[in-house]
Amino acid sequence: MKINLHTWFQDRELEHCPIHFVQAQTPITSESKIWVLERLKGRFYIEPSLSFADRLPVPYFEDPEEATLYELTWS
Repeated sequence: MKINLHTWFQDRELEHCPIHFVQAQTPITSESKIWVLERLKGRFYIEPSLSFADRLPVPYFEDPEEATLYELTWS
């Protein structure tokens, strides 16, 4: 198994979303989160799911190119 060193040595998933992060429109699933961790290199934030709203959690990316790649892959 090939280990992604960016994931191994850094905490890329943030607990708070900085204002310069770019929001993706496609909701994140457990499968797509694994893809983000293994295929991408930048930091990201996943908004928490709200139980009273019908909105699914979506990811935010620091790098706009990674947000575009996520959208092209998972939308």
